[in-house]
Amino acid sequence: MNKLRCLRLVAVLSTSILAVSLPAQTTSDNSWDIGAQQSSGSSAAADDTSSSVVENQQTRLAAALDGTGLISLGSNVPSHLLFGATVSGGWDSNPNILRNGVASQFYTVSPYFAIQATRPRSQYLLQYQFTATGHNSNYAEQTLNVASVHIIENPTERWNLDFESMGSFGQDSIRFMGAQQTVPVGQVPGTGPDSASYLTNGGNVTYVSASFGSTFRMSARNSLQLSVANDVSRYTGYLGSNSIATAHFSFDRDLSLTRKASVYVQDSHYYGSLHCESYGGGLEFRWTPRENTLITLGGGPQLDTPECGIQQGFSYSLSMSTSLSGKSQMYLLSGRQPATSFLGPGLWQESVSAGYQRQVTHAGAISFDVGYVRSDAAKTVNSYKASYYDCVYTYAMSNRLRSSYTYRGYIGGSGGSYIDRNLFMFSLDWTPSRALSFVR
Repeated sequence: MNKLRCLRLVAVLSTSILAVSLPAQTTSDNSWDIGAQQSSGSSAAADDTSSSVVENQQTRLAAALDGTGLISLGSNVPSHLLFGATVSGGWDSNPNILRNGVASQFYTVSPYFAIQATRPRSQYLLQYQFTATGHNSNYAEQTLNVASVHIIENPTERWNLDFESMGSFGQDSIRFMGAQQTVPVGQVPGTGPDSASYLTNGGNVTYVSASFGSTFRMSARNSLQLSVANDVSRYTGYLGSNSIATAHFSFDRDLSLTRKASVYVQDSHYYGSLHCESYGGGLEFRWTPRENTLITLGGGPQLDTPECGIQQGFSYSLSMSTSLSGKSQMYLLSGRQPATSFLGPGLWQESVSAGYQRQVTHAGAISFDVGYVRSDAAKTVNSYKASYYDCVYTYAMSNRLRSSYTYRGYIGGSGGSYIDRNLFMFSLDWTPSRALSFVR
């Protein structure tokens, strides 16, 4: 009887909430309207550098750590505090991603805090989320801490600085049950390759990613960009760590109001369990064929030093996002890049992910996501393949409270041995100070 208590509680709670909230649907703050729309090119002169800087600030978006969408980093957003909490319960077929895992009912509690501060030439966003889980089977209670910092500085009208950092510490398997970390794809929240990146018996994970970028506009049409980044991941279940430092330099030219071209060079230095270099270059094109549609495609040769053991050959990245109508939008991401994030020691990863989001009722929305990731690893580490898919129905009961029903699936592994995991979950998300640009 005790084993069914969690699922019975979830079923009764969700049924009662939907029955009470049906007459109380609202429209003012729960539409799918994006709050940081891209300005029309005709609103500013082509040679007005100051206007270009302001426009770029207003369209900058950052992913919310609680998985609810994107946060606008525009200079017109007032300083404020964001906070909330998510309570979930459901069934998980393989909580610890083991080869012979036992299914269990579970619950999660996830408080969320954020501070957003805005000054005339600066924007700051600090976020933190803590997730605790419990099971009714022989699984220990687990926790995961995630924090991020995003800072934008504009010392002059031509010069822009951008710093971003994210870190997580805790049981790696909780990421599958917690809020999925979205990435901005244009103005659409998407699911990146990390959603399909889980290691068997990984234990606790420490993952830190930091990047710093500088953009200098030389003229109305030309600019230079320099960015450096460093990623470090370490698992208690595996020896060694995966660390990579990357430098990227590009020359960008605006071909028109809707087209942009770049030529770039990049270098990656692996340290920790691996010690080698990867360097390359290429071209990138950015096209905005219409409002709320963005296509970016880039690529070129990518070579590895003999110490790496194998050659990547080339790298590329593709991203596309579009609003299909006033009530639906989609995204597509694909890449072959010298990075492995949550996959331990490795050289590069190939990934593809796509999603579709639609408002189906007055206050209800449904989303579908699918992803695939493959890591071509070093000669001492097995390669990795995995697929991820989910379906989420979200219902906004009020401006502050929403409920969601979620299904997630995963199958993947390394060395020819694969593990699958399935999850059904009901969640309540309470955010009294929501300032998100997109409701998902």
